[in-house]
Amino acid sequence: MVDTVVQIIAQMADGTATAVGTGVGQAVSNVVRERLGRSEDGRSAIRAVDEQPADPVAGAALRALLQAEIDADPKFAQAVAVALAGAAPAEFPHSATGSITLHGSTVRGRNTISLGPVTINNTGTARFTLLAVALVFFGLIAAGIYGGTQLFGGGSTSARPMSALSDGATRRVLPDLSALPAGWTKSDGPAAREASQMSKDAGITHSEWVEFLMGSERGKLSISVVAFASEDKSAAFYRGSAERELATGENPLVSMPRIGDEVFAYSYPPGNGKEGSLQMMMRVGTVIVLIEGDSVEGQPFESSRLEVLAKMMAERAQQAQGGQEPVATARNA
Repeated sequence: MVDTVVQIIAQMADGTATAVGTGVGQAVSNVVRERLGRSEDGRSAIRAVDEQPADPVAGAALRALLQAEIDADPKFAQAVAVALAGAAPAEFPHSATGSITLHGSTVRGRNTISLGPVTINNTGTARFTLLAVALVFFGLIAAGIYGGTQLFGGGSTSARPMSALSDGATRRVLPDLSALPAGWTKSDGPAAREASQMSKDAGITHSEWVEFLMGSERGKLSISVVAFASEDKSAAFYRGSAERELATGENPLVSMPRIGDEVFAYSYPPGNGKEGSLQMMMRVGTVIVLIEGDSVEGQPFESSRLEVLAKMMAERAQQAQGGQEPVATARNA
């Protein structure tokens, strides 16, 4: 439900909600804005999505805050669900142990209830809101609000299916010096990281990394490419990693444009010995790319530099998954 609400607010902000969805969208927006407008964090989260509706970091921050509010207040959860439905339901769903009946159809589950991509904890509050969500779900698809690209976990940007990479193809996604802007030197060649059993269970098939230097050992650039067995596996891994990072709140997020399928970046706060460093995680189809840039000659690693490298790596990953040789460069950037 929360993912749906965030997408509605974003599409209301950028004007892509259809006429069918505008009424529901306005109702949902009013309920959420009234609640989150009570705190500075809430106002900031809403403002960030209003200003950059397509920014996955802004969407993820709003989602985390909204989820916390819904979990803490069943009445607010009810109000959101009713707004999604467009009107209060005529009657509540009849429930039985471990199941819910909606117009003669049963959704079964002991701990969670899944309706398409929406998963709800099987609690009293969730059972109350499920009917409203079900009523609006197919309407949102028809209105073009729920279907299509998600802000946070939204399918491939490539027109062609993204295939899983072999070990050799994963290594070739990594750039060499000829692909990088001038000034970098390579400390070592690409190196494979052996996947642990936990990594294998997450769908990781192979990973490679390479490190470059600039000026001194303080000026480091590390790039890793992690290949997964499928897009579903890579998306689940990315989503879990991003949500954990957002939940800790330890590292300030860095605004990034939409690159690849999903991307987020953060800096390190003062006092941990990595001031001026930036780290980015990006998903491109079945591949996740990690880029970490340390300060260069005492100067912070600029977000513009990170963006240039991310665009190059996104294109190289797309080329490899499309069966082509990765040839994209940032040499002239």
